[in-house]
Amino acid sequence: MSFKTLSTFGDFYRFVGKVFVQMFTRRFQFREFVSQAWFITTVAFGPALLVAIPFCVVIVFQINQVLIQIGAVDLAGASAAVAVVREIGPIVSVLVVAGAGATAMSADLGSRKIREEIDAMVTLGIDPIERLVVPRVVASWWASHSTAS
Repeated sequence: MSFKTLSTFGDFYRFVGKVFVQMFTRRFQFREFVSQAWFITTVAFGPALLVAIPFCVVIVFQINQVLIQIGAVDLAGASAAVAVVREIGPIVSVLVVAGAGATAMSADLGSRKIREEIDAMVTLGIDPIERLVVPRVVASWWASHSTAS
């Protein structure tokens, strides 16, 4: 492993530590948090629905095949509903929220970097991690936590 590789890992963990520390300061950007939570919800709702429906149909089909083999066809509807709502729904929701939300936020932050908005924030004395990254991280956690429960 080269020194540059170790330096990259160190920079990443330093960044993660700074984000974690900034989460618990009094200067939390609540308005940006609400904006990002709504953004994640709107970005991830459609894909979550489009992935969850076929995925859940496959699971219901598999459960019904097992119930037919053991002679408990009467319980097919109830067991399928319980399996989908309790077990599969939250997993699919979290995966899609993480994928779609993270992609959209990365694109937003990347375009801000290209347009040099982040450099302008640093020039004005505004911490980009506190203003941009922390609200997005907390909103991501909130969105994935609220869909999983």
